[in-house]
Amino acid sequence: MRTALYDEKPEGSLDDTYPFHDSAFLSRESIFRCPPEVDLSVIVPCYNAEKYLPDCISSLSSQQHSCTLEVLLIDDGSRDGTGDLAEAAARADGMFRCIHQENQGAAAARNRGMREARGRYLLFVDADDVVSPEYVQSLWDCAQASAADISVCAYYSFTGDGRRYKTVQWGSTVSVADLNGTPWGKLFRRNLFEHLLWPSGYWYEDTVLAFLVYPRAVRIAATNRCTYGYRSSVQNATHTGRSSPKALDSFYITHLVLRAMQNAGLGDWLDSTEGRKRLLDQFYLNQCRIHRLPAECRKQVFRLQSAYVRQMQPCVQGDRRPDSPLYAMALRKNSAVLGQLAVRMEKPNKALKLLIRRAAGLFRRGEQGK
Repeated sequence: MRTALYDEKPEGSLDDTYPFHDSAFLSRESIFRCPPEVDLSVIVPCYNAEKYLPDCISSLSSQQHSCTLEVLLIDDGSRDGTGDLAEAAARADGMFRCIHQENQGAAAARNRGMREARGRYLLFVDADDVVSPEYVQSLWDCAQASAADISVCAYYSFTGDGRRYKTVQWGSTVSVADLNGTPWGKLFRRNLFEHLLWPSGYWYEDTVLAFLVYPRAVRIAATNRCTYGYRSSVQNATHTGRSSPKALDSFYITHLVLRAMQNAGLGDWLDSTEGRKRLLDQFYLNQCRIHRLPAECRKQVFRLQSAYVRQMQPCVQGDRRPDSPLYAMALRKNSAVLGQLAVRMEKPNKALKLLIRRAAGLFRRGEQGK
């Protein structure tokens, strides 16, 4: 059995930079308080979102759906007019439910939404995003057609002024390793979250999806109908967190989910082709997220991740190519110099992946037009 990624004792530079804080997010009992009475629950965590929430609510109100639907607006202790907007939506349309709680963060708001959800399937929507009128129905039809545990849709990213700048679509097949780490743009069968809570107090809490939800999905289906609009904000942790000591949460949450995988009986999945790629990509992401922290802290994270990888089974032919083969090589060779070089190449790697994705999208559209 593998040793832990992190032994939860002070590790010098790590503890000095930002101490580890434990978080339990597996529950022996079901987290759901309500029996499934409708087809689908949409959970929208809301905090100080009055600027964008009206657009989100309007887009959800316009859904053209044949399934039974509820929308839970979780007001997470907002200090602006968010709560009033949510209350107004609930009064105007019985499909909406407004739930208020003290401010505890997005993870706690999602947890509250899941506890109150009555849907057989769950959808998560961010309060500053928008969806097209066929968003719910297209994901629902996709899941029902193939009895999928998870269905995903194509999506686009847009700036605060509404300018679209990226569209992500799917190939003919979708595997666990292909899915991104966000909860939005996906329809989940309820039982995937039966004993799982989002870890409160953490940045990058979405990491639980990749290691504790996706591996349990027997079947994943995708629709290339582009129905979700993600608003890219310079205020989110992805853009602003790399200078903060709290960026170490990325490494700590990885440790927590790896520990939880053993307790949930999912440890063997890491030896699979998809599991190996997912872990190597996560380790690379951790290293990139902390690249502005003190040098000794970065070195300590690299050493711990390298030690974990070097005790894994050797790579075999057919393993999925990780996002950064150079960083994967650095971990196996325990070369911090190569690891640092790989992090410096993060932006060129992203640009290359975007070009490949766009080229693939053009090719698919060309094939469909023949």
